[in-house]
Amino acid sequence: MTVVGHWANLVEAQKLVQSVLLQGVIQEIIEEGQLLPMLPVTQLLGKSHIYNREKTLPTGQFVDIHEQIAWTADVDYTQIEVELKRVAVQRVVDKFMQQTYRNPNDYRAVLIGEARKGVMRTIEDKLIYGDKDNTSAKEFDGLHAIVSDTQDAQSSPADGDTNIDMGETALSLATLRLLLDNCKVNSGQMGKQNVAILVPHVLGRRFDAGYQEAGFVRSSVTVSLATLQINGVDIGGRIMTFDGIPIIRSDYLVAEQLNTGLTTATARAKRTSGTKGYSLLVVRLGQVSDGGLALLVGSPEGEAQGFSFIAHSTFDKLQDYDAGGERIVAYAALELGSTKSLGRIADITDAAIVP
Repeated sequence: MTVVGHWANLVEAQKLVQSVLLQGVIQEIIEEGQLLPMLPVTQLLGKSHIYNREKTLPTGQFVDIHEQIAWTADVDYTQIEVELKRVAVQRVVDKFMQQTYRNPNDYRAVLIGEARKGVMRTIEDKLIYGDKDNTSAKEFDGLHAIVSDTQDAQSSPADGDTNIDMGETALSLATLRLLLDNCKVNSGQMGKQNVAILVPHVLGRRFDAGYQEAGFVRSSVTVSLATLQINGVDIGGRIMTFDGIPIIRSDYLVAEQLNTGLTTATARAKRTSGTKGYSLLVVRLGQVSDGGLALLVGSPEGEAQGFSFIAHSTFDKLQDYDAGGERIVAYAALELGSTKSLGRIADITDAAIVP
């Protein structure tokens, strides 16, 4: 047995000292590319938001001199309804623990902060992968479900297609250009304002390699890409752009099951086995009235209490328990104005990007 100076062993010496616990919890789950801070917000004091999209516009007719002009009727609309959904976390706060587990941390404050973060992370995930028809009627549709509702993914995309199947191959920049055109990104009417390209980190690294060291290979010839730029934000920061559109890496876009979510009848599934596939999303942020992508929110406390996206309720005493409770609730949903404000390329593999 080791003798430590005056004491018989190290265990005895350690009885006279106390470790110092740092107050708070160090952030370890650090996620980039959140949509919530970027999305414009529409407040709703009702259960759902209903709006009409153009479907058929009237056509003019050529009329000869003294010819009767025909009466016509051919205009119709696509009506969209988006329902608010509730996301909640509820925790018991044991009064004994609240009173005794308080040095150096405030047990209740830590619980509330982490519960709030849990609600926000759940919403972030569902902004992309929510699917009320195929996963749960309790949740709202995310980007994958919304774009799938517009059309089945096209493996031979043409003008007008905003849902494209890459067919388990590398991302093609020609296909990305087609998608941007189909989303009217280069249109004078809608333009590039508030448009972003969302990619998982795997594809972000492929863009990096193409720009910085590997180039883009076509028929064994390396091609440089002048339209890719890296713009400094702060010292050490960067944003890569394609044709002037920011490429945003999202931790919430993850590896996906190949060949899922490509039709309006199936849900885009996160990978559980097999080969990894990835998706790229083009989004135009803006109010629905302007045709953009927006976050629909309600006030959990009601109109009389004023607007609050996330509500916090405290229960002083739970029946039959020496405990109280804390509840975090948010009412939210994702809504899309024009179908031209959302596009997707799915079933991309982790391979060098081609021109």
